[in-house]
Order: sequence, then structure tokens, then C-alpha cells
Amino acid sequence: MWGRVQVLVGNVVGKIVPKSNNTEEPNKAHKYLYERPQFLKLGQKQQQEVKSTNSRTIVTAGENLPRRAGYAEVINGGKSSLNEDQGAAEQFYLGYKPTKLPSEQPTMAMTEIVGDGTDMVPVTYFGIFDGHAGADAALFASKILHKHIEDKLNCVWEVINQKRFPCKKEAERLHLGNLSSISIDDLITGILEEAFVELDDQILRERLTYTIRGGCAAIVAMFIFGKVYVANAGDCRAVLCAGEKVIPLSRDHTPYAERERLTNLGDAKPELLHGEFTCTEYTRRIFREDMGKRVLYRSPHMTGWAYKVADYDALRFPLVTRTGKKSRLMETIGVARGFGDHDLRVFDSEIYVKPFLTSMPEVEIYDTKTGELGENCVIVMASDGLWDVISNTEAAAIVNQTLSSYNSTDYKRYAAAAQELVTQARGFHTGQGWRKKNSEDQASFDDITVFVIPLHD
Repeated sequence: MWGRVQVLVGNVVGKIVPKSNNTEEPNKAHKYLYERPQFLKLGQKQQQEVKSTNSRTIVTAGENLPRRAGYAEVINGGKSSLNEDQGAAEQFYLGYKPTKLPSEQPTMAMTEIVGDGTDMVPVTYFGIFDGHAGADAALFASKILHKHIEDKLNCVWEVINQKRFPCKKEAERLHLGNLSSISIDDLITGILEEAFVELDDQILRERLTYTIRGGCAAIVAMFIFGKVYVANAGDCRAVLCAGEKVIPLSRDHTPYAERERLTNLGDAKPELLHGEFTCTEYTRRIFREDMGKRVLYRSPHMTGWAYKVADYDALRFPLVTRTGKKSRLMETIGVARGFGDHDLRVFDSEIYVKPFLTSMPEVEIYDTKTGELGENCVIVMASDGLWDVISNTEAAAIVNQTLSSYNSTDYKRYAAAAQELVTQARGFHTGQGWRKKNSEDQASFDDITVFVIPLHD
């Protein structure tokens, strides 16, 4: 295999995209037919318009979304035939049993209240799912993930209430033991982590019956108890913008950012490397003429660099190559966390990449009660189609300028801010392709999905 890789690396490295080597059975149905998010309420004509990778029409939603959030999206510039991003926005209540379809908005008239109704708690959920090698996994996650989360919240609802309103007798009845060391934050973080993992397991099971191609990065923002819980697995990103102040609420899970986890796994389970890859990092590519020479290296358990004599292990291909957004895992994929990708293999080989990919999210918590939240304080949550060309500080400036141009009581301002972010990232088509406004810089060629979620409620 190494000979094939050496031939390909020089010309193909930057062009490799996640691709399944598995041939789908032609009679497998899709569990969900492809569509844009239902909250956009697109007609049949609009559904066709937004598929054009030439015109790249931007569509928005606002006011009718939970928290009056703003949303905007646009398809890629020809990277794929479909928009592989998906967005989700849901609101549900804990402390009631629905008596009608769960897709309907809960009201007092259509719910059976548990207890006296005083413990009903609203939960608001936003999600972005950035698909690759197909739209199936992103569509699946957008339809299902929030249901896993709601179910798990209900399963521990009595425990959460015991933490909120401590009662020794109630704790004894529930056989809870000593909960003093476990916080509500711990419980909700565990719910999000478990829900992400279970969704990935569900994709693995259901792909035996349905066509679920590719994979997706995922990020979720969930509002409950005056806090926002951001769960991220992949390279989507959430940033809190308060005027000029920017607070990152997630980190990008590129292979280089996940280098320690990936190389430690490869070192512990060398059979996953199939003798083709090495977990040792070198400052440059090592060739046969370097054998016996001293070279700088870093093993999986090292943070610094040292010298060693180059051996045959150094000739193997690095498990993680390059840095930042350009880094690649097994020279195949540019993210190290997410859903799906159960069929993904290294080019022209039988080596599966999935053992190194995890669906476990990192969870960040922001307490909206800790300080004064201005009317322009928002969370910008977007797929990497935005962040590849717009920095955190640029996004904050664009949002602040747009919001300031509207009356604070005009809730269309959040949709306008989302639209402006997408417009700036998509740029404008010129004879040289898509370029950013008043600039020679390349604009985003990727699908772009953005939520602008106000924190001032």
C-alpha cells in the first residue's frame, strides 16, 4: 500500500474527501427523503431554487423560531449536488405527557400535566449538522438527536428535580444515594454525551436496513435552567458575541487538535494501523536515504521534541498529517469527531477510519444569569462553511453592525444578522469564482449554515 500512497500523495493529498468504499444495496430505502429544514417552509419552487450551485440563493428564517432566533443557509458552489448541511430547531417541555403528536407545539390544552404543573420546564434546542460524502447522516441526525436528548432528560427528571428541590425522603424513595458530588450540570452533560453516542450507534444499526451514506459533524446548543449547554463533535463552531467581546463555546475537532487522543489510541492498538501508519510525528517526511541519521521526532506521549536515529517505522505514513484546518487523519478526513462514516476506508485499501473517529462531544456551559446580557448579545452557531473564511472577531463585528441598524424590538434583526454572515462568507460570483466583497480573497465554496440566537430573553 505504501507504494500506492507515495505515488498519490504529491498530487492528490489536498483533494481527498471522505468517501465510502462500500457499494450500497440498490433496494435499500432512505429513512428520510432529502429536504431542507421544515422550519424554512419552502414551497416546491423554492426547494428547487435553493438547489442551484450556480446562483447560490440564500434563504432565511426568523421570528417563528424558538427564542426568535435567526437562521440562514446557502448551498455550496459546486462541491456537491446537494446541500449536505442540516439545521434543527425544537422546543419541548419537561414535566408533562403529550396527548397529541410530538411535532405539534405543546400547549396547556393538549398536555397531561405531571403533578401540579409547577415543575414544567421549557427546553430550547438548536442543532447544525455538517454532512460529508452524502447528506444522509446529517439529515438523520437533524430528525433524531433531539428525541434522544428529550428522552434522556425525562429519564433523569426526578433526579434533576431532587437536585433543584432537595428532599431527603424523596431521595431515599428514588434510591439516589448521596448526590452531593453530582451537579445538574454533570447530569445534563452526561445526557448530551450519551445521546450523541447512542445516535451514532443507531446509525450503525439502521444502515443495515436503510441507506445512510457518509457522516457529519454536529453541534447543539440547548437552553435550560437559565444556561446554555453547547455540545460539539466536529468542526462546526459556536461563539458568544457581546459587542466586541467574543467567547468561544466550542473548539474545532481537527485531526491535529485531536492528535493526542488519536496517536494514543494508535499506540495502544497498533493493529488499527495495519502496519501502514505510524503514531510518531516527525518535523519532515522521512525517506530511505535518512535511515541511520538523527531526526527530530515526537512520540504519542511526548509534548516536546527530541532526536532519534531514523528507523523503518519512520518510513510509514503519519497517522495525522499537517496542522490546523488542513490536517488529515490517515490522509482521508479532516475531522476527528462526528456521526456516521462507518464505511469510510483509506483510499484504495481495506483500512477503516471509523475506529479513530468518535461521536463523543465536548460540552461547554454558559450561565446566562451571571451578568447583564445586552440586546445585542447572541450566540453565533455555524458550520465550517462560515468559519473557513470568517474569523470569530469578524463574525462578531458583522453581527453587531447588523443588529445595531435595527430597532431593538424588531425581531427580524437576528435573521438579518444570520443572512449577512452567510452573504459575507459566500461572497459574490466573479470571473474568478466566488470572492469576498471588495476583496481578492476567495469566499467559501462550501455549504454554509448559520444560527444567530439571542441570549437576552
